[in-house]
Amino acid sequence: MEDDQAGNHASGVIESVFGKADGRGVPELSRATFRMQDGSVMEARMPRPGGDETTCRATPVTFEFMDLGTCPICLTASPSSREHVPPHSIGGNVLTLTCERCNNEFGSKFEPHLQGWYENSIGKVKLSGAEVHGRRFAGEYLVRENAAGGFILFQQGSADAAVDQILQNGGSFEMTYPQADTTRTHIAAVKTAYLAACVTMRVVPNSPRAEALRAELLAARDAPRSQRLTLSPLMKSIRVARSAAEPAPSEIVLMFEQGTDQTSPRFVLSFNRVFAVDWPLEPITGFHVLERPA
Repeated sequence: MEDDQAGNHASGVIESVFGKADGRGVPELSRATFRMQDGSVMEARMPRPGGDETTCRATPVTFEFMDLGTCPICLTASPSSREHVPPHSIGGNVLTLTCERCNNEFGSKFEPHLQGWYENSIGKVKLSGAEVHGRRFAGEYLVRENAAGGFILFQQGSADAAVDQILQNGGSFEMTYPQADTTRTHIAAVKTAYLAACVTMRVVPNSPRAEALRAELLAARDAPRSQRLTLSPLMKSIRVARSAAEPAPSEIVLMFEQGTDQTSPRFVLSFNRVFAVDWPLEPITGFHVLERPA
């Protein structure tokens, strides 16, 4: 289903798709080409991220499995849960071990929010229309855009049989869905970057910033699922951003970002070339920067 800027609806046949079948970690329907009913061709893509563009370069750091001996988050000795970095649901590989509690709690309370943001999807959608009484469950929708900036919605998963009737009626309808929890998304992204940083350093750091960050992560882990969370100044200081680059499944790269004054370099961790997170620990130095743009 396509919705243009005037609110009109049209349908077509998908001719080509670039998505999860092309590699774990590629967002579903990352790109698609439609043949519309009038014979025209329309391309769909992930929405372009807003904000300023930043150019980074890669450092020669490799990310390989590392048993750190303790859970990097809660410091429990001899953890045994295989930890995917980034989460398995968005293409991560096992890079370290965490305790069962940290693995399960973050996996159920936070990582689904990161996945929804990564896929640019809206879940638990309900539709209502004049010809159908009440709101009907419509499943999940992937939000994409066309070349003109109009949005396109792809329905996936199970849905009430009446949804087709609502959409094909040709009239107006109402869509409702829960607001995205950007706080839990941010915490999940920072947790991913923290684990990647520990693997990079090959040790669980005991610096003041690392201890403060672990305390923040543990407080989030132990908070009730229904509790509304807020970001601390420390969490807010760690930027999380999207990229418009073509996805590179399972790729993690430590990137170097040079400040505008050429004196304040920053490091960021890139995941699948889809999103990036500031290096979450104390500043690092001593890397040789490769001449390869992000």
